[in-house]
Amino acid sequence: MRLWTIQGIAIYEQLQKEGVAYCTHPGWSDYEEIMHAYHWMAAQMRKRIGNPPVQGIEFPLWAWYQYDSAKRKKPTRSPINCCEGLSAFMEIEIPEHQVLLSDFSNWHTALNLCALTDWKRISKKTEQLDELAGRRLLFKEYPKDIQKEIENSWEAIFDLDRRDKTVGRTYKKNRSIQATFWALYPENVCSVEFLERKGDNVKTYKEIVM
Repeated sequence: MRLWTIQGIAIYEQLQKEGVAYCTHPGWSDYEEIMHAYHWMAAQMRKRIGNPPVQGIEFPLWAWYQYDSAKRKKPTRSPINCCEGLSAFMEIEIPEHQVLLSDFSNWHTALNLCALTDWKRISKKTEQLDELAGRRLLFKEYPKDIQKEIENSWEAIFDLDRRDKTVGRTYKKNRSIQATFWALYPENVCSVEFLERKGDNVKTYKEIVM
């Protein structure tokens, strides 16, 4: 499966030094609510494609299968896609059975810890609890059964052919589709382009064809 990923230079250096690159932490340690969604995705990875191949891997790496649509699969080199400083923009080939695809737009519903499907019924429950508490409760403060209902609704992000009224993208060919996988090896890399971001400017300064 052909994918594209833009990673901080540390991931590329790990790949060169150790012969494998992976994620031990996605860098959201100060955002407990967001981390909940990342833990959920890691659990879905184990459930749907199996356990990590290397000990110590806790979270998947992210890539693009379709950045905007089937006609625009490759991501842009815009500042929004690059971290500050150096990045490695890699075109990669990963075996299909090692990749989990999901809808990028709807993934943000999980990041916000909101219900994706059956949201009217679930929201009615959370709103009632919020009203009783006199404030908007945190996700972890809701009863476990409601937390589970919300989490179960997120599984719709893996159904790329489902009717999606929220974002107006019904068909797979029209979706932004992200890919997650456990590890990257040198043999997976087709080409590398190095990007340097300084503020709103991104410079491409070297390309390697593997």
